[in-house]
Amino acid sequence: MLTETRTLTVSQLTELITRTIQGNPELSDVIVAGELSNFVHHSSGHMYFTLKDENCSIKGVMFESRNRRLLFAPQNGQQVYVRGDVVVYKKGGNYQLNVYAMEPAGQGALALAFAQLKERLAREGLFAEERKLPLPRFPNRVGLVTSPQGAALQDFLITAKQLGWPVTFVLAPAIVQGEQGVPSVLAALERLIAQQVDVIVVTRGGGSLEELWVFNEEAVARAVAACPIPVVSAVGHETDFTICDFAADARAATPTAAARLVLPDAAALLRDLSRLRRHLAAALSGLLEARRARLDHLARRAPLARPLQLLLQPRQNLDHTAYKFKAVYARLLEQRRAELSALAARLVDLNPLAVLERGFSVVRTEKGIIKSVKQLTVGQPVTVQFRDGTAEAVIKALGGENWQK
Repeated sequence: MLTETRTLTVSQLTELITRTIQGNPELSDVIVAGELSNFVHHSSGHMYFTLKDENCSIKGVMFESRNRRLLFAPQNGQQVYVRGDVVVYKKGGNYQLNVYAMEPAGQGALALAFAQLKERLAREGLFAEERKLPLPRFPNRVGLVTSPQGAALQDFLITAKQLGWPVTFVLAPAIVQGEQGVPSVLAALERLIAQQVDVIVVTRGGGSLEELWVFNEEAVARAVAACPIPVVSAVGHETDFTICDFAADARAATPTAAARLVLPDAAALLRDLSRLRRHLAAALSGLLEARRARLDHLARRAPLARPLQLLLQPRQNLDHTAYKFKAVYARLLEQRRAELSALAARLVDLNPLAVLERGFSVVRTEKGIIKSVKQLTVGQPVTVQFRDGTAEAVIKALGGENWQK
């Protein structure tokens, strides 16, 4: 029977497998190439994934204490090299890779990290032209973020001296390489912002991608983009590009180019001013000559040759106009007087008193003027109005062609 032979528990068997696998030196510190799938970056910070090729697959884990040093972001479908130990996950009863290093296949981790960060920040609009600040044309105070011992600082200052522009330089010393570089550069930017310089130049000499990596860090790029003072990035040689270059308001290929970008050439400005002064003098001379010729031409014209005539002619015109106005006004007044006389004569003719003057009289009753005999009755009292008074009468009899009793 099966019970008569040696019997192992699941835990005992798993422990045996664990000692066998983890005791094999060939399964310790191995480098494995494969494609990432089922990748999960857990909220705990740990990374879980499957590493596979065309025939097989193996589960893997990279704990937060290890993956925090990764410069790139692993993604599904990515070909990678991982380094780690083969271990047994006892609870799941399976073996897996405990990974402590990972690199992308085909390109270095730094190059991939650069490309990933550049793409992500570009999607956010961090490099958009519309958010970039214009550089001051004539700065008084220029801030410098660089190493005091670096050649970049000397190159910048030598070129600035050659340009001859009067300016004050404010140096904010920074570590531009290594683990302390990022906090050092961020602190230097803060100091210059507090001192309210006109423009900031972030610069260092050339180097490998690793040596320039401080200026490819996300924290530096965001600080440069958010800086309220215009920032010029001049990191590395002409062919070197960093994330800081894209985030800055302007890029200069070298420290020397940065000095020429930020500072005006005093000698060139003086030459331009001298040239403009000559042009202005010539333009004013030509303008004055043209005005003088115009005045001479006007002075030779008849009215200006006899200026008193310019005053007498309007006066004569005014007198003539006043005479014409007076004549027209007199005719109009006479016309209105005649019209008024005619109206007065008509009013006289229409006046009832004028009729009485000719011997007529008006008969009235208490109801008004009598216009027809039909309005009267025998014995009715009436009032007769004459030119010079009235008389009271009584109707004794009525008669007439159209009268009917």
